[in-house]
Amino acid sequence: MKKLILYLLFASGCIYVQAQKTPPKAKVRYDTIIVKHKDKPAVKQVKQVEKVEIIIPIPEYINQPYYYDKDGNKLIKLENATAQMITKKKTLGLKGAKQSLTMADPSSKIRFIARGNVTFIIKTSGDVIDLTSYIKLYKFIPADQKREVTISAKEGVLNDKEDQKGKLINISVKQISKDNYMIQFAEALEAGEYGFVWVKNMEQKEFSVSAFGIDWKNSD
Repeated sequence: MKKLILYLLFASGCIYVQAQKTPPKAKVRYDTIIVKHKDKPAVKQVKQVEKVEIIIPIPEYINQPYYYDKDGNKLIKLENATAQMITKKKTLGLKGAKQSLTMADPSSKIRFIARGNVTFIIKTSGDVIDLTSYIKLYKFIPADQKREVTISAKEGVLNDKEDQKGKLINISVKQISKDNYMIQFAEALEAGEYGFVWVKNMEQKEFSVSAFGIDWKNSD
């Protein structure tokens, strides 16, 4: 029994001494690192612009040209006028003869101010093969409170120094849809009076004219 007590006392002493020799654990230090926050550059979002298809209006009536307003995407009706075919023989035919179309009033009430890209739209009945063979654009000349253009002239035995009035304007035609065509010009129209004439039957004495006026000048 004494030996047991002595052994326990000895063991307790060893544990105490060992505890005294064990150094305390070092405190853990944490270094604080300050990182400056940088804002990411803003990414510009590019909006994709959707292409809007422009649908050109269709004329209400066939064989009648309409002025096409590109800015407003609309058609403007022209003046409906009537022209008389007049044939004149000068000096009993010695100075030849001429045919001319004559309209009332020296100017049209329908007028446009455009330097270029003047465009017209026309709708046909569907039986037209070559539109330029049936419709003509003439520049009319105001004279004696009327508008007149020379369609044809034949020289006679004697020379005729009289200038022809007005002129035929070259046009180009492009089909934009079934039975619908766009009429354009290679050169800008001069200021003056104009009229589209349907000339399918030149034997007539009276013709329907879609008339209009251009007001800009070459010097503008």
